[in-house]
Amino acid sequence: MTRTRPGRRAPPRRSTGRQGRRWRGVPPHRGRSRSSRQARATTSGCNRVPPMDANLFGRVVVVTGGDLPLVAGLAAGLAGSGAIVVTLDADTLGSRPAAEAAFAAVAAEYGAVHGVVHAAVDPIAYERVPMHEVDDARWDAVWEQTLRRALFVLQAGHTQMRSAGGAFVFVGSPVGMAGAAELAPYAAAMEGVRVLAKSAARQWGADGIRVNVLAPAPEHVPAGVASGELALSPPALGGAGDPADDLAPVAAWLLSDDAHFVTGVTVPADGGVWMAG
Repeated sequence: MTRTRPGRRAPPRRSTGRQGRRWRGVPPHRGRSRSSRQARATTSGCNRVPPMDANLFGRVVVVTGGDLPLVAGLAAGLAGSGAIVVTLDADTLGSRPAAEAAFAAVAAEYGAVHGVVHAAVDPIAYERVPMHEVDDARWDAVWEQTLRRALFVLQAGHTQMRSAGGAFVFVGSPVGMAGAAELAPYAAAMEGVRVLAKSAARQWGADGIRVNVLAPAPEHVPAGVASGELALSPPALGGAGDPADDLAPVAAWLLSDDAHFVTGVTVPADGGVWMAG
């Protein structure tokens, strides 16, 4: 479980410990539960701290995906907006009980969960394979695992937010909306996540829970992946955007009370790659 300090550049990574009261910084606890130990507790910062968002200040936001650059940038940017950010590794979300336990541990240690940003995708999803060569193992590893994990995050987050409301932001991709040659499982999974998010938005609106999708440029992929091969078209604004400076403010808005009447939509934040109406 990674804790990102709100509103300032944080010190180098260090461990935290047992469940306790809500902290603004990283508490020197010890002896956490097994569920809490499955993730890492650290701090991180961003190069340019975004302005504080009064709607997020002091609120607990769970960001999934571990150490991926996109996830780290989103976490740092949201912390700069004042949120208490706790990051969960993808491997803590592999089953429904594991996801429920991880979210419960966050709530016990940091307080009620207000928002969730889900960005966990297995790197195998970005490997190019012609559609006629996609076998069952690859389909299950990409499409089925991605949707299962998204479902578990929705269910675990709902357990924590159903009494007081909150917001989900799923990180999608224009690849899901447009399709992509040799990336059929990934494209199908991203579109499946969008439909899952819309279904949850309709189901839980009465509970005060909103669910939206943020679609950054396809270039935001794990290290070692040939990101240029995923590009659909050159971004009109000249780049894919920085996760902390350009994407996190959009996620922060979707999580905030300013977006209280926005749910079930996909917001492209890709510099002008996807411009369909």
